[in-house]
Amino acid sequence: MPRDDLRDAARALLRENDRGGSTIPSPSLYPHIWNWDAAFCAIGWATFDPPRALLELERLLAGRWPDGMVPHILFDPAERGYEPGARWYGTIGHARAAPAHQTSSLTQPPVAASALRRVVQLGGAGTHDRARAMLAPLDAWHRWFCAARDPLGLGLPAIIHPWESGWDNSPRWDAALEAVPEAELGFRRVDTSKVDADQRPTVDKYRRYAHLIAQTAARDFAPPTPESADFLMVDVALLAILVRAERDLAALHDELAQDGKRAHAATARAEALARAMQARLLDAHGFFVDFDARRGATIDAATIARYVPVYAGLGGSALVDALLGELDDPRRFGAPYLVPTVALDSPSFDGRRYWRGPCWINVNWLLICGLRDAGHDAAARRLVDASVALVEGAGFREYYDPHSGEGLGAERFSWTAALLLDLLARSVC
Repeated sequence: MPRDDLRDAARALLRENDRGGSTIPSPSLYPHIWNWDAAFCAIGWATFDPPRALLELERLLAGRWPDGMVPHILFDPAERGYEPGARWYGTIGHARAAPAHQTSSLTQPPVAASALRRVVQLGGAGTHDRARAMLAPLDAWHRWFCAARDPLGLGLPAIIHPWESGWDNSPRWDAALEAVPEAELGFRRVDTSKVDADQRPTVDKYRRYAHLIAQTAARDFAPPTPESADFLMVDVALLAILVRAERDLAALHDELAQDGKRAHAATARAEALARAMQARLLDAHGFFVDFDARRGATIDAATIARYVPVYAGLGGSALVDALLGELDDPRRFGAPYLVPTVALDSPSFDGRRYWRGPCWINVNWLLICGLRDAGHDAAARRLVDASVALVEGAGFREYYDPHSGEGLGAERFSWTAALLLDLLARSVC
C-alpha cells in the first residue's frame, strides 16, 4: 500500500474512534479513555490536527485525582458494555478520587508530557495558551510518582499492579504474581468474548489482578508500603518514560512559561531518577532490570523492556549496541517481524499471547525514538519499515505475531494508527 494511502487510512481510523474529544483505543474491546493510549493518540492527531490533539490531553488530565495522579482509565458512564467498570474499583464518590469523573484506582506510564511537547512542536504558537494550562497538572502527576510511589526511599517509583506498567501480562511480573493470592473476579471478562482466549491473559492472572485491586481499595487508596501492597515493582520501562517526560516537561516550562524554576525542578527530578536507575537497576552485563521492591529481588526477564531506557538516552552506546546485536540475532529478538517483546529463546515466549512475545507498535516507536536520538538513523529506519510492514500486512491491530505478522488482539486499534502517522510524518523523533 502506498504510504499516502496508509496515512489516509490511519487518519480515518482516528476520526472513526473519536468520541467527541477523546479517542477510544478500539470499538471492539476498549470503549473508554485509557491513559497512555490517549497520549499516543494525541501524538497522531498532532500530525494533522493539533487543536484536536490538545483536546485529547485536556480530556485525559481532567480526570486527575486531587493528589496529582492521572488514572489509567477514565470511564464513560454511558458505556455499560465494558467490564470491569468503575464500581469494581471502588472509586466512585471517594474523597481521594477525581471529583467529577469515574476512574480506575491505578495510573499508567506518563507519556502525556512528551506527547504535549510533540503537539507544540507541530502546532506552533497557536497551541501555546492551551498547552501552558496543562503544565501544572503534568508537573503534579510527575511529582506524585516521586512522593506517593517510593515507599523505600530509593528514588525509584514503583507500580502496584501489572496494569500500571501497560505491559500487563509480561513475564516480567510472573515471579511477583506467584506470591499474590487469587480472588474472585466479581465481574464478567469481556475481553475473551471479543478476542480468542489464547491471545489474552489467563484466568489465574486475572484473579491475582482482582486481589490487587481489592487490596488497593482496602487501604483506602493510600500510598503503598511493602506491608500493604502485595505487588510493588520498579518498572524500568515506565521509569525511562518518566525520565524523558520530565525532560520534555522542563522544555515546555522554558518555552511556554519562561518558568526557569519549574524547568529546573523537572530537570532535577529527571536526572535524580536517571542516576538512581544507573546505580540500582543496571546488572553486571549493563542491562537494566526490574526490581521487586517488596522482596528486594531483581527481575531479569528476557524481554525488550531492558532496552526501553534507550528512549531516555540511558545506558549509553553499550546498551544501544547490545540492542542492535539482539535485533540481528534470530535466537533473541531477530524475528521475521520486529520487534518481539519477549526473546524468542525464552521459555516464556508466546508469539500470540498478550505481552508475552507479540510485536507492539508503541514499543517499536519507543525504540525508534531512542535509536534516532543516539544517531542510529539506519537502524531506526529499519524499525519504521518493520512497523509499516506489520500494518500493511494485517491492518491497525493491537499487536502482531512476530513469526507470521498476523494481527492479534483488538481490531481498529487507535495508537497503532496514531504512532504510524507520527513515524511517517517525521524523519527525526
